[in-house]
Amino acid sequence: MTYDQYKFDPEMIKAEVKVKQANVKTNLGENADLLKNAIKVFSDRLKKDKLRYRDYGCYWWAVKSVLNVYGVTFGINDDPIMKAEYKGNTPIETLVMAEMFRDYYLKTFVLYSNQFVLDSESGEFSEIIDSDMEG
Repeated sequence: MTYDQYKFDPEMIKAEVKVKQANVKTNLGENADLLKNAIKVFSDRLKKDKLRYRDYGCYWWAVKSVLNVYGVTFGINDDPIMKAEYKGNTPIETLVMAEMFRDYYLKTFVLYSNQFVLDSESGEFSEIIDSDMEG
């Protein structure tokens, strides 16, 4: 399978990180940390409704990994292949990409959808299921 869908241009992501860093400093103060703020936002959302992990689609596994590394644990299930395919070069790039996917998801998919075409050639659906978050 070739994962060629829902990928973002790395230069666009770097630019988006800079914009978000500037916004966080403007809104929360010069010492505000974008990564810490993003982790809190993601964590708070997921604590309210664990099934909303589906909002991050193919980026979920990389998001979960970032959260786990920074002490916000939502279980141990993992998909190393999907995580490697859908992540940024840094933790904050990963979260920015996931947030961009989420924005698209909320405009395009029915809430709680978890099937996505990730390979344009095959057109087959891939299902994102994390049993840590489902129960």
